Amino acid sequence: MKGGVWRVVMLGLAVAAAALVFLGVEITQLAADDRTAFTRGLAICGLGLLAVWFVFARLSRHFRDLDRLSDRLSGTRSRVDLEPISGGRSGELARLAEAVNLARGGERGLGDGPLAGGPLGGGRAERALRAVLALTGDPVLVLDELGRVEQLNPAAARLLEVEEGADIGKSLLRDDLARAMERARGGGAPVTAVLRRIEEGELSARIADLGLSAGAILSFPARGMAHAAGLSGKRTLSLRAAPAAGPLGDEEPLAALPFVALWVATAGAEPDSGPVIAVGTVRLVGSRIFPTVSLTLLIDPIDPVPAEATARHGIGTAMVAGERPFAAVWPAIQDALHNCIAVGIGIDASLAALAQSAAQAGIADPALPPSLDLGALATALDPALTGASPDRLAEAFGVPRHPRTGYMGEGPQGEALFQAELAVALLSRLTERGIVTQGQARALTAGVGAHVSPQTSP
Repeated sequence: MKGGVWRVVMLGLAVAAAALVFLGVEITQLAADDRTAFTRGLAICGLGLLAVWFVFARLSRHFRDLDRLSDRLSGTRSRVDLEPISGGRSGELARLAEAVNLARGGERGLGDGPLAGGPLGGGRAERALRAVLALTGDPVLVLDELGRVEQLNPAAARLLEVEEGADIGKSLLRDDLARAMERARGGGAPVTAVLRRIEEGELSARIADLGLSAGAILSFPARGMAHAAGLSGKRTLSLRAAPAAGPLGDEEPLAALPFVALWVATAGAEPDSGPVIAVGTVRLVGSRIFPTVSLTLLIDPIDPVPAEATARHGIGTAMVAGERPFAAVWPAIQDALHNCIAVGIGIDASLAALAQSAAQAGIADPALPPSLDLGALATALDPALTGASPDRLAEAFGVPRHPRTGYMGEGPQGEALFQAELAVALLSRLTERGIVTQGQARALTAGVGAHVSPQTSP
């Protein structure tokens, strides 16, 4: 959209700005002896430049909105667009965008909902969707591409305190939602994400993308809601308990077992000692990694983090200061570990650290998962790797080592992703040796201890 009109307008603004600068220079030369005239002239020039800047900013936003509207019309957008149109709903561009949405629905004979173009057609599709929402116990809502609530069930209305037609950005942070919708669209499948509330707290959600200009469906599983309610402190919900873990017996094939790669950092001066200050998890099933089903948490231990601990894992006092305490984040950690086998280098030490912090937080029964130590597996496959560091294991099994920057996105999550990738490499080696069940893998590692701490420096 930034064609001839854009160039003409920008040229005019540039000429006006240059004229004001030239006028300011002339004033400094002609009125240097008259302080009053000098000050008044410069003030006028300054106000003129400020007005030019204001006009430039408004026009830039206007033309940017035209670009976004053009993308919506052409259907070539590659990013989810939840940013509101400038001028609010009463602005001319916002009204034009609304008219486009209505016209598109009318052309296809869809009715008002994003799913109305399906095989049911028109009003029947909307009635079917409303019936499904009413029958669903979990909070579920349908958003349009602009982030407005098109339909929702009573559970979602109570949870988010929104109604049909409301802007979801008044309840949830748009940046979190936009990133989740991007992942759902890019992967072509629903994704799990943690969405932050505007006021306080977080919610675990499942997001399914409905396609370009069609919006998304958000579902808030009951267990995820329970954890979010505990974190927010805003409301108390009566929710069902997490279901009992399914059997993960020795005869279960490794290729079908649910694993969770776990990385834990502690604030002790010695490895594996002190309170837990960071947790990273990545879910995998057999050799398939699900990087979007992950958890990254920093935890405030109250006391300063010793320099020795920071040197091990790169996480210092300033990074965790102001984060939530362990008791507040434990439900999210428990949910990430639920009904999985925890894997990692020195995984038993990681689980012991979680158990110790849970006990210190007054959590009576942390219900930790079974574990399978990657260091012990590597040693069983190759005795020369006994006591090997994470970097040595990465080199031996051809696994890329992620940067250990200590930053939230590259620390816990990067380390957990490395553990997941190492687990996949080890499972591949086990399969080559004919070891295909959990019982066979445990028999292989019988008597082999964990030789590498999860926080051992490379």
